[in-house]
Amino acid sequence: MTDTSPDAVEPEAPGRRWTPTRVVLTLVVVAIVSMWGYVLYLAFGPGRQPPIDRLDDPAFAEAAEARCAEAVVEVDALPAASASQSAAERAGVLTRADDVFADMLDDLDGMVALAPVGDQRRRATEWLADWRTYLGDRAAFAEALRTDPDARLLVSEKAGEGRQITGWIDEFAKANRMPSCVTPTDA
Repeated sequence: MTDTSPDAVEPEAPGRRWTPTRVVLTLVVVAIVSMWGYVLYLAFGPGRQPPIDRLDDPAFAEAAEARCAEAVVEVDALPAASASQSAAERAGVLTRADDVFADMLDDLDGMVALAPVGDQRRRATEWLADWRTYLGDRAAFAEALRTDPDARLLVSEKAGEGRQITGWIDEFAKANRMPSCVTPTDA
């Protein structure tokens, strides 16, 4: 029998009470959702900062992209180095590609004056120096292939940074919308 007296208290339905655990869990969920909202705002919204290597004036980047694209088309017309029948043949293809990239870098040296003066021009000049270092690494690899078919491409480390130089080359190229100027993958 149930108590039908007017003073009887109806038992609360299970799961409807706000226990301390439920309050804490709700606050944690709200905090996590808020944090991710803020992160997404910074990543995609008006709070997003431009990449540190982005040049204020895109003149150098636009000219460099056009010149790099020409070089990539020229190198793509060569046989694939990795498909060569011998290590010596692969070294020959790499040397021909390196000659194309060296000409590209000579042209880019003449364009560096298009980069904004000061720190930004210094970064563009360092980027070209990094490219030349990488080109030297490729030349050493091609030379090693002539005597050792199992030679490997060893990429220099950026001085004082502890990372391969190719990462810095690629970051600068991507920050300035120069996809043709990233390090080649033809080796």
